[in-house]
This record gives sequence, C-alpha cells and structure tokens, in this order.
Amino acid sequence: MIKNIVFDIGNVLVDFAWKATMEELGFDKECIDTLDKGFINNDLWDEMDRGVLSFNEVVKLATDKMPAYGKEIRLFVDNLILTIRPFDYSENWVKDLKSKGFNVYLCTNYPDSTFEESVNRGLFPFYPYIDGKIVSSRVHLLKPSVEIFNALFDKYNLKAGECVFFDDKQRNVNGAIKAGMNAFVFEGYEKACKDLQGLVESLNK
Repeated sequence: MIKNIVFDIGNVLVDFAWKATMEELGFDKECIDTLDKGFINNDLWDEMDRGVLSFNEVVKLATDKMPAYGKEIRLFVDNLILTIRPFDYSENWVKDLKSKGFNVYLCTNYPDSTFEESVNRGLFPFYPYIDGKIVSSRVHLLKPSVEIFNALFDKYNLKAGECVFFDDKQRNVNGAIKAGMNAFVFEGYEKACKDLQGLVESLNK
C-alpha cells in the first residue's frame, strides 16, 4: 500500500531556471556553456549541495578553474534565488495528495541558505502542506546515495515499500529504487499523476 509521496524539488515542484537566469543577467552563450560544464553540472555544485563548501568557497574554486568568468560566477551565485520559480501546479498537487490521505515528503539536493530563503520568500507554495523533509546540505548526503533515503526513512519512521519518489534525474530514481522505494522519473505533472495512479491501482489488484 502506498502511503507516502516523496518529491525532489528542482524541476519537479519548482523550475530550477539557471540558464534563463544567466541570460537575464546578461551572460553570453559561450559563458553559459562554460559555466554549465564547469560549474552547474559539476562536482563543485554537488559539494555545495552536500553542505561541504560554502558559497564563497565554491566561487573561489570555480573562479580559479575558470578565471575569465570570475565576475559572472560571483554575480550568478549572489543571485541564485532568482533561479527558483514555482510551477503553477505544485501547491494544488500537494494539497490534492494530502486530501487523498497521502503523506508528502521532500528529499532534495539543495544548499541550506537557498532552501531557507526560498521558504521565506514564498517560492515553495507547497511547503506548508508537507509532512517532512531531508535537505542534502543539512545531512551532508547527496542523492542518489541510498544513505540519504535511509535518513528520510529513519527520521520519519517510513517503510520504503510504502513510498513513491519522483525526481527529474534517472540516477536519483535508480538510487531510490535501490533503497527499496517505488520511483519514477518526473516527466511532467500529468504524466506523474498517471504514473502514481497506475502504481496504486496495480498494488490494489
């Protein structure tokens, strides 16, 4: 029986609009492509999400690696909150799941200060309705490790087989499945609703 829905946040409940933000800050295509490979989709970003490196440490390391873009790296990190843009469906989706009797949790790779600022600025309209969360930077663990999912189970006394996890990255879904959860790659709100409904119906047969 499925009792718990577990969400990633970025690109599931909110848009992590890093590229659009860079464009709005005036970065050219060459700069954006360089920062994509050397910063956003890079171990440096992962260590920031893990809570091991501070923003200033990440800026320094990234600037040492890409000195031609030091100014842009600092400007982007200083405006990181602008990348967080809630999807229209997120609040009502969580409220609907709650009305159907599901518990709703978050398991997210996220820098601590950005998470808090997102909550305080109302960028997580779904947040008042969730039952709990694991934030990577607070437990110093990252998806797709089994350990971060175990931290969620332990903190809230959850059974893995009673959970469904949605994440936009296949590797994180694989980690959740390895931890014993049901899990789907998030490919849009409507598809996720169908995935959940299909799973619940199959388990009720």
